[in-house]
Amino acid sequence: MKSLKKTAFLFFIILLSCQEKSNSVFPLTDYDTEIEMKKVGDEMTIFENTLNKLYRESEKNPHKTLEKIDSLYKAYENEKDIYKVQIKENIAGDLRMLKAELLYNMGKYERSIDILKMGTSRHDEVGLVCNYVKLKKFDEAKRILDSIPNYTFNTFIYANFYETIGKKAEALKIYKSIQKDKGINHFVYYKLAVERINELEKETPTLLNSVYYETGRPDFEVCDADNENRTKIMKLISQLPEVKHLKNWNSTEIFEAPRLNGKNYYWIKVNSDNNEQFNFFVYQKTFEIKYYDKKNNKLLSLNDWRKTR
Repeated sequence: MKSLKKTAFLFFIILLSCQEKSNSVFPLTDYDTEIEMKKVGDEMTIFENTLNKLYRESEKNPHKTLEKIDSLYKAYENEKDIYKVQIKENIAGDLRMLKAELLYNMGKYERSIDILKMGTSRHDEVGLVCNYVKLKKFDEAKRILDSIPNYTFNTFIYANFYETIGKKAEALKIYKSIQKDKGINHFVYYKLAVERINELEKETPTLLNSVYYETGRPDFEVCDADNENRTKIMKLISQLPEVKHLKNWNSTEIFEAPRLNGKNYYWIKVNSDNNEQFNFFVYQKTFEIKYYDKKNNKLLSLNDWRKTR
C-alpha cells in the first residue's frame, strides 16, 4: 500500500523532471521516461532497504539508531544527485516517522508528539492518539479520533481507545462490526480485532492500556496478499482449451476468493459477449480445477464436464 503511494509520487516527479529536460530539440520518449522512473525507483528501493535495516537495529540499540536517523536526514538534505533529490521529501517523511515511532517505544511520548505534529498524514494522527493515551490525555486523543475519517483501521483504533478508558462494551461492539466484514479478514487489524473479541468475552478480561501504533517499516506486511495465487490461477484458466477457443470472450474474473467465502477455493467466472459463461472452482492449495455446473448446483471434474459438451 505504501509502495503504491510512492509509485504514484515517483511518476509525478519524473514527469516534472522530464519536462525540465525536454527543452532540447529532441524531447524525451516514453522509453526515456521509463528509464528515468526506474532510476528514481531504484534509489527509493535502496533507501527502503536502509530504512528496514534501521528498524532492525533499533530493536537492539534505539539510541544509536536515533543518532543515525539525524545523520541520514542531514545527508539527504544536502543531496545533489539528480535522482536522490527527487525523493528527498519521501525520505524525510519516512525518517521522521521512524524517529517518532522509536521515541514512542522508548517512552518519550512528549518528544514523539513534537515530531508527529510536523506532519499531517493519518499515520501522524494515529501516532498522536497513541502518545496521548500513554500520557493519559484522553480528551486530546478523543478529539483527534473524532476528526479522522471512519475507515476500518481507524475504527479499530477507536475500539482500542475505548478499552483504555474502560468502556469494554463500546470496544466489543466495534470489534464485532470489524469481524463481520469478511472482505478485510486478510488485514492484520482484522486478526487483532478477533483476538480482542476473544479476550473481552472472557469472564475477567484484561483491557488494553495502549492503542495500536502502526509501524512505518517498509517490509511490514499489512495484509496477507494472495496476488501470487491470483496470478497463477488466471494463467491456469486462460490456458484451458475451452477458454482459449471461446468465441467473443469478454472477461475472466475471480468472483469469490477464500478470504471472502471462507472456503478453500476460488470461484472463477469466464464470460463471452453471447452470454455464454463458464464457472470454475480452483482449489487454494492444490490448484485443482473443477467445473461448477451452476444450473444443477453440481461440481464436475474437467474430464466429466468435457464429456457433457
